[in-house]
Amino acid sequence: MKKFIGTKVIMAEPMTMTEAQKVLGRELKPATVEEDGYLVEYMDGYKSWSPKSVFEKAYHEVGSVNFGGAIDLLKAGLAVRRKGWNGKGMFIVKQVPSHITADIIPNMQSLPQSAKDIIMARKEPHIDYTNQMLIINPDGRADSWVPSSSDVFAEDWEVVDE
Repeated sequence: MKKFIGTKVIMAEPMTMTEAQKVLGRELKPATVEEDGYLVEYMDGYKSWSPKSVFEKAYHEVGSVNFGGAIDLLKAGLAVRRKGWNGKGMFIVKQVPSHITADIIPNMQSLPQSAKDIIMARKEPHIDYTNQMLIINPDGRADSWVPSSSDVFAEDWEVVDE
């Protein structure tokens, strides 16, 4: 068998199995001993309960994460930043890949006319935005972003939700 790893963004709350059974309104398994765990809610709204040992091997609280965790959060569509950044209000996002067609290109404000002319002269004019990271500044300016070595080895990445 091959080894797989997955990333899901979930909501969870520490809760014993007995407490979870009351919240969920169903028996999870015959309770022979009280067990600590987590009530879990998935993105589609489905709720379940997970034993503490199983849950904590698969998930960690979104707070301070390393760069690998930040990449997983970006892939999940979340915005991230370093707690240690001096510039307040900045954050990183993964650009959503998109296919820009010939009917949109002439009206793009983000391209100089010379680029539009070159692209529009092609047999099938289009632009395909692929994976890239953008840093969004407090004034709304978006720049392409490449991490520094200190960003890569930092352990203070966090989700931005404000």
